[in-house]
Amino acid sequence: MPHKFLIQGVPVFTRSLPSGDIAVWHPYNEVIREIVEPLCRNKGYWQSRYNNWIVQAGYAEAVIQRLAILENAS
Repeated sequence: MPHKFLIQGVPVFTRSLPSGDIAVWHPYNEVIREIVEPLCRNKGYWQSRYNNWIVQAGYAEAVIQRLAILENAS
């Protein structure tokens, strides 16, 4: 299921993949990159073709929950 989070006014999108993994994408923004990258690093991999992170299914819910917390905090 796709989600849209507004973090510091910048949209961060997630969507489920058939494998159970999720894709995490946001428009280029250095501040948001510094927030999103640590959430995803070591939980998946950077997919340069689409400029998004692929987060493994086992970490997907935790990453989505953290993005929701960040959205509510901004």
